[in-house]
Amino acid sequence: MDEQYRQWRRKILDAGPTQSASSVTYDDFRASVMQGDDGGQLLDYVNSKVIFQAGVDFESRPMVVFCACGLPPSSKVDYDRLLNLIIFRLDQFVENDYTVVMLTSGMQHSPGWAWLGKAYRRLDRKYRKNVKRVYVVHPSAWSKLVFQVLGKLVSPKFFAKVTWVDTLSQLAQLVPLAQISVPAAVHEYNAKVDATSGIGRRAAPSDPVIAAADRPVFGVALADEVLLPAPVRESIAHLRRHGVATEGVFRRSPASHALRAAKDAYNRRQHVDLAGGVHVAAVLLKVFFRELPAPLFGTDGYAAVRALPPPSTGERAAYVADVVLAELSRASRRLLCCTCALLAAVARNSAVNRMTAANLAVVWAPNLARSASPMADVAMCAAGPASATVGSVVLIMITEFDRVFAREIADIAPNHGASAADAVLDVVDAMAQEGESWTPA
Repeated sequence: MDEQYRQWRRKILDAGPTQSASSVTYDDFRASVMQGDDGGQLLDYVNSKVIFQAGVDFESRPMVVFCACGLPPSSKVDYDRLLNLIIFRLDQFVENDYTVVMLTSGMQHSPGWAWLGKAYRRLDRKYRKNVKRVYVVHPSAWSKLVFQVLGKLVSPKFFAKVTWVDTLSQLAQLVPLAQISVPAAVHEYNAKVDATSGIGRRAAPSDPVIAAADRPVFGVALADEVLLPAPVRESIAHLRRHGVATEGVFRRSPASHALRAAKDAYNRRQHVDLAGGVHVAAVLLKVFFRELPAPLFGTDGYAAVRALPPPSTGERAAYVADVVLAELSRASRRLLCCTCALLAAVARNSAVNRMTAANLAVVWAPNLARSASPMADVAMCAAGPASATVGSVVLIMITEFDRVFAREIADIAPNHGASAADAVLDVVDAMAQEGESWTPA
């Protein structure tokens, strides 16, 4: 149990004899810290200026950005509360594999060693276990000293995840930099070290074999044909057979080299053996959506999503089918139908795999939504039963699969039995087995 929570709980119980021990919970502690004496102003500041999500990285992992230049002066802010708010933000990611980008330049207010030591003790193994990459951008002598000191305490396994990044142009080769709202102070510092700082998506692949692929599969527009692209049909079929009971499927990440090898092989039109690679198949599927030239839900589609009726109307599924999906191409709707059939099967096994429909919506939404505004994208990826976001649309597509995709199901598997999702997956299995020779029944 967190020491900060214990101290707060003891104070509450000592102050009020009417409070029972069972009535003072950690959720109460969180709510108290978030609200504070300022009505939540520090919470809003921390979540927008200090630590925030910036979509997903090139391997479809949530990307968490920490801006040192956003740290407020300790003379004006309670740094114990600040640390709690940072930890509460991280709590939203620690159950998934995730990537951290630390923007260390432009910092005006350096936290003391005592606070750093406290932060280290509180960021225990659960926070370090699932972080897969830590990119330290514009590392200063101070930041390197901090990591060297912590290196005496933290395992070498964790520090193998740390990469020093000198410029934003280098960072753009490692993560989708266009998704990050880089503070002006960081840009100003970067201009001093790299006059040609580049903000954009990943550079063209350096492997001449990959670059010369005649017909790459990833990163190209969908063709209006019945057959699903190879990585989609084969990943769905593999996950249906081997992945629906795997704990953390779509949440965990494979080894980067295994994912890269499979993706490159698909782009070269080579056979890919996914045996034993549940997480490779799961992330390949997310990356395929993530790298579509035009996102399924972008700026033009956000208005329709924001107009999603409230749950009390009972019209949300019909609205998604008749309005939201109606704006997509036939190929996009078919792609979503086959993918959501798999997600529905995964959700049915949530007692084993711990991936409920809500959890799946959280990890999938960032791969479907993209616009020119990273902050708007993050807001649109929230998944709640009553919200009007892309995350909510994904949740509805999973939980109301039969109703949302009735037209697509009739097109893909017209003679299905009791389970429409299973019938669609049977068709995808046939596509995967027969490949280019497959024809509709």
